[in-house]
Amino acid sequence: MCLYMNLEQVRKSCFFCGEEIEKNKTLEHIIPNALLKKLNIKEEVLGGNLNIQYSRVKVPAHQYCNSTFGSQYEALLLDMLDDPARIYKSIADDYGIEIQYGPEFNDISIIRTWMTKIYYGLFYNDFLKTKDEQYRQICQKIIGSKNFELTRESYKNQYGFNIPSSLYVFKTKNTEFNLRTIIDPATLMLRINGLILILSIGDGFLCRQYLNGESLNQLNDYLALHEENIPDFPSPELALAEILALRVNIPKQPFFMFNAKRMINLSLNTMAANPDSLYQVDPEQIAKDRSDILADFGIKLEEDD
Repeated sequence: MCLYMNLEQVRKSCFFCGEEIEKNKTLEHIIPNALLKKLNIKEEVLGGNLNIQYSRVKVPAHQYCNSTFGSQYEALLLDMLDDPARIYKSIADDYGIEIQYGPEFNDISIIRTWMTKIYYGLFYNDFLKTKDEQYRQICQKIIGSKNFELTRESYKNQYGFNIPSSLYVFKTKNTEFNLRTIIDPATLMLRINGLILILSIGDGFLCRQYLNGESLNQLNDYLALHEENIPDFPSPELALAEILALRVNIPKQPFFMFNAKRMINLSLNTMAANPDSLYQVDPEQIAKDRSDILADFGIKLEEDD
């Protein structure tokens, strides 16, 4: 998508493939109607610039793309969401960092695809409906970005509606649905069915390279301990702030390329003779940025004093 497509062009373009809709136009719910009913949030209002009901967040799509995406992903997703333990195990046990992306329908790919759709779908919807021109320009940059173009390319090549993105899962006692979008770096946080899901969109698994294993276990333990002892402890925001602070401090940029029917993730490649020192992150700066991010969320922890 050209960054400077006008409102009418976007309205006539399919959210999934980006091609013009000449006939058989449909409106796709960004969060499936069946899920809205199951969570009992169909009439609830999504906060933010528009204050719109979840059920009214829709984007234009070809009938074929809409039905294909729904049958391939959303039916599988709804089945998965009935089993939070399955989702947690699939993501928590995923230590692999893929170099090549191809057609897959495993749990990780389905969750990444769904969350990527929500992230870009929210801004696509907002671009079409907002009356705030300054905010529309922000939405335009997001849906006109190279990452969204690559996401659509991955969809057309039939290996999901996503690009290499670090996915994290944490447990929470709060079962209410909530979401938060971060514009830069592109990130989506969902709280659903007692899980916190965080997707660092298009980071090329760089976050996953740094935050994994023992360090990830420590974060999980910290959240669990504080949830046990502090009522209304903001676990989703704390986990999100940790990942955001890490991502903005990683001294490396994601890089992808297409090869036939596969996407190649070159984000982890390097020609440097001393990669460990060259790409080292500063824990003190991460801690400072984490505190600043939490402050932006309106949260101050005692540890920050």
